[in-house]
This record gives sequence, C-alpha cells and structure tokens, in this order.
Amino acid sequence: MAGPSRIAAGHSTSLLDLYDDTLLYDLVHGPFASGEILQFFIDAAAEFGPSLLELACGTGNILIPLTKAGVDVFGLDISDRMLSACRRKAAEQNVAINVRKGDMRSFRVGRKFGLIYIAGNSFQHLYTGTDVSECLECVKIHLEAGGRLIVEIYNPYVPLLVREMGKRFVVGAFGDYVLTEDVNYDAALQLSEFHWHFWHRPSDREKTLSFMMRQFFPQEFESLFELHGFTMEQKFGDFDRSGFESSSASQIVIASLK
Repeated sequence: MAGPSRIAAGHSTSLLDLYDDTLLYDLVHGPFASGEILQFFIDAAAEFGPSLLELACGTGNILIPLTKAGVDVFGLDISDRMLSACRRKAAEQNVAINVRKGDMRSFRVGRKFGLIYIAGNSFQHLYTGTDVSECLECVKIHLEAGGRLIVEIYNPYVPLLVREMGKRFVVGAFGDYVLTEDVNYDAALQLSEFHWHFWHRPSDREKTLSFMMRQFFPQEFESLFELHGFTMEQKFGDFDRSGFESSSASQIVIASLK
C-alpha cells in the first residue's frame, strides 16, 4: 500500500476504493439523509437558493431527498459507480435528478447557483493546498451574487489521530456486518489513511476498503475561506445549528464572497 506522501503528490484514487462499493458505503452512511441533516439543507435552500449545486454528491444521500422535497439541486461526482448508484436510487424513488460526472477541483457547468455545498466530509479529499485552491476558485466562478458556500468536515480529535498504527478499533455493527478500522496518520501532511474492515457475520468473510482524508484544524479551516476571498458568516458544530466548540464532532461553515 502506498504511503500518504505518494498518494498526496499524485492525487491518486488508489486509496478511495470505499467509493467503489456503493452498497457498503450506503450501509454505513445511510441511503438517504433525514431528520436534522435534511432539514438543515431544506432551510438553507429556502434562504439562499433556489438553485443548489452539490459537489461530491455520491449516491445521492442528500441530493435525492432534497429533490424529492422540491428543491432544485444539480449534482457532481467524480465516481462513475457513485453516480450509477445515485441514478438507480433516484429511479427507485421515482425522482428525476440532474447529476453529472465532474471533479470539484476543475468543474464547469455553464450556470451559477445561489448555494453550493460540500457535505459528508468530502472536502477532506482535497489533500493539498493546490487542491483546496482549485476547488474554491471553481466555486467562486459558479456562485451567484450574494450566494453562499456550505462545507461540512470533521473536527479533528487528536486522541483519535495518534492511535496506535495498525491496531484495529471497532466502529460498529451495520446490518450483517461488523466494521473495524485501523488508521495511519501522517502529521506532516495532515493525512489520515483509513482501512475499513467489513466482517460479514453469516459468511465469516471479510472485505477491506480504504480511503484517505485530509485533516483540517479549526483555525486553519476558517483561514482557508478568508484566503480565497470568502467571509465566514456562521460556523456550527452539528446540523442542529448548535455553535461550534472544541468538543464538536463537525465543522459546518456557511460562507459568502466578499
């Protein structure tokens, strides 16, 4: 397995194979957003829409229920398999969606949006400063005047980052699967290399899927928006709109262009 330095330098997707298994992905993340997450984006659409762009829309966990609720959402994702799953799930729900293959670092769709959002921690697949800059510059091109950008990422928890490398930890049970993980963290690059091990209890077989995530610490994360011409208007620690604090699991930012 290639180390973090090699992966980051080449923008390799060899450690993104979690997204090749859409069934296991949805098993862990849930097939459709609901509750506070869905309501957060419905409210954001009402406030900043009416047109939305979701970058890294994946299997449509958010996009499909938003569209079903009457919100105009356009989706982009770099993975053909994720997009195929998204289209299949939408068809099963009798929902007409508008999605297209695209890289959030280099997309052009020929229209502007009142709200662009990157949810599900997908922003953390921007491994380098160049990746981040390219993404945010593309966002600027596609935002309407007065539009907003919403980004959701994890809030790094240092005790988890410095766990013993190679040692497995239990994540939880999902249907017939028990999920454990081991994580290698490169502090110099702020990159975590995750290996998710899915043990299928009925067959006693195991499948391992891997992915990389960049860790953005709170002050660094906020500075990125300022650096690229955005003003951070609000920051939440959860989709219930509770204020961000040290113990928050997430960093959810609403930003506008200066």
